[in-house]
Amino acid sequence: MSFVYLERKAIQPNAPLLVLLHGYGSNESDLFSFAEYIPDSFHVVSLQAPLTMGQNSFAWFPIHFTESMERWASPEEVKKATDHIYAFLSYYAKNHDFNNENVYLMGFSQGAMLSYAVGLATKNVKGIAALSGYIDPRVVEVNNTTLSSIYVSHGTADMVVPYAWAEQSVKTLKEYGLSPEFHAYPQGHGINQDNLISIIQWLQAQL
Repeated sequence: MSFVYLERKAIQPNAPLLVLLHGYGSNESDLFSFAEYIPDSFHVVSLQAPLTMGQNSFAWFPIHFTESMERWASPEEVKKATDHIYAFLSYYAKNHDFNNENVYLMGFSQGAMLSYAVGLATKNVKGIAALSGYIDPRVVEVNNTTLSSIYVSHGTADMVVPYAWAEQSVKTLKEYGLSPEFHAYPQGHGINQDNLISIIQWLQAQL
């Protein structure tokens, strides 16, 4: 299995790892554009999704539509995406110097959904930043109840992933005894300047 990714190494060895997972139809350069603002105590890697949609356009799993144009995703196809991320983490750990017991996941939209799925199942994940995403209960298995830090942000005018889905996800996390911090912004399906500032503040607080 081959992987395409961008990376920025930390200033010191054995640093925490921050894995960036982009959204549907985007690529590994998208969230990596924030790398210059991310504290250099993190080893940062941005992974490209495995499914090609077009030129510089990739997806973690297909989105299907019903006749009434309602969207749905197959749990089996989502599992293939999580398996791809697990395989990458294993591959990357063998080839790079970072603290494998101190991993953070940050994802946007589809990437946020997968950050939840992988992070909530994997005990070496210490933090999740879910941007404009949600928890799909069909694909999330909560084994990592000691997860120390969860950042959730969402636009109140999001027409792609409804704001209510983010609220429900935060409620689900709290039901498992977790303590997410939830940031709402007057925006659509995206990340505005205030949102980015609070993400960087959250990352700084993890160090």
